Amino acid sequence: MHRTSFGVAGLDAAERFQAAPAELAGFVVLQLLVYACLQIPVGVLLDRFGARRLIVVGAFTMAAGQLVLAVATDLPLAILARVLVGAGDALTFISVLSVVTSWFPPRRVPMMTQLTGLIGQSGQVLSAVPLAAVLHGPGWTPAFVSAAALGVAVGL
Repeated sequence: MHRTSFGVAGLDAAERFQAAPAELAGFVVLQLLVYACLQIPVGVLLDRFGARRLIVVGAFTMAAGQLVLAVATDLPLAILARVLVGAGDALTFISVLSVVTSWFPPRRVPMMTQLTGLIGQSGQVLSAVPLAAVLHGPGWTPAFVSAAALGVAVGL
């Protein structure tokens, strides 16, 4: 949900940050770039601290990103928010895949990895429906504070 939440807020974000569509499109690229760049460092951290800790840290990092986005009124702060979401996403997904490889026999790992990804995509429904409803109802800050609260709840 955190990964795709900004996608439902495009027009609202353009107005809030006085940003052109090209600038906002860069948010998605930046988030994916952060995710990609953290693959090796997250692997090292995973070996040192374990999947459970990194999943919790990832959830709290994404929640922090959503909270920063909730209060951001300028583009640099919004960019920082999406960097946090990308970092938290990297911590979480890589760690979850590690759990899959340790819980399931090798012949089932490919199927379970795909299933994990598919289940993870259900977050798009959360960002497309409830988050969008809050965004277009109470507004920007309540929508992203709610997303942050959900991230904290998952982390706990």
